[in-house]
Amino acid sequence: MKDHLLYLLLTALLLSLAHAGAASAVEVAPRISDREIVERLTHLESGQQTIRQQMEVRFTAMEKRMDERFADMERRMDERFVAMERRMDERFVFMEKRMDERFVAMDERFVAMEKRMDAQWSLTLVLIVAIFGLIGFVVWDRKTALSPLEKRFAKIAEELERDLETDNPRGSKPTRIVEMLREMASGDLRLADAFERHFSPEGLPGKA
Repeated sequence: MKDHLLYLLLTALLLSLAHAGAASAVEVAPRISDREIVERLTHLESGQQTIRQQMEVRFTAMEKRMDERFADMERRMDERFVAMERRMDERFVFMEKRMDERFVAMDERFVAMEKRMDAQWSLTLVLIVAIFGLIGFVVWDRKTALSPLEKRFAKIAEELERDLETDNPRGSKPTRIVEMLREMASGDLRLADAFERHFSPEGLPGKA
């Protein structure tokens, strides 16, 4: 790009010199010696070198300024990216912290719920065991309380059977006593009156 600009400037300079020389040649045509031509060419070459140096200095300064600007832009972009990354890292750290706190709170709640359920289950088991124990105690107490009564009633029944002689084929003892008194009442008026007062007169001997 520098060479292209340099060629354009040299071409423009040569055209201007040629135009000026042609104009002066039309008006006045002095004779130019070889020495003057060499001096002019030397002067022209030195001017071209000066222009080239100036252009190189300008291009160098321009490149330097552009490099500085690009470096400044890169530095600013790096600073912005660094700041953005730092903010994003801070946000991610804050989000992770909040998530960890929420998970810890959820774990604590689950642990508390498990403890409550364990306590309720233990209480339920205790109540069930207590109910079954109470039922067993009631059954045992009733058996313990009824066992002497059953034994006593069995003993009384046995004594009654023995005393009343219920197994006698002629009848129990009270029945035989009544039959005996009925037979005796047939010959004793007082006993017959007693039968009439305390027993039914039906079937008494001597009564028609």
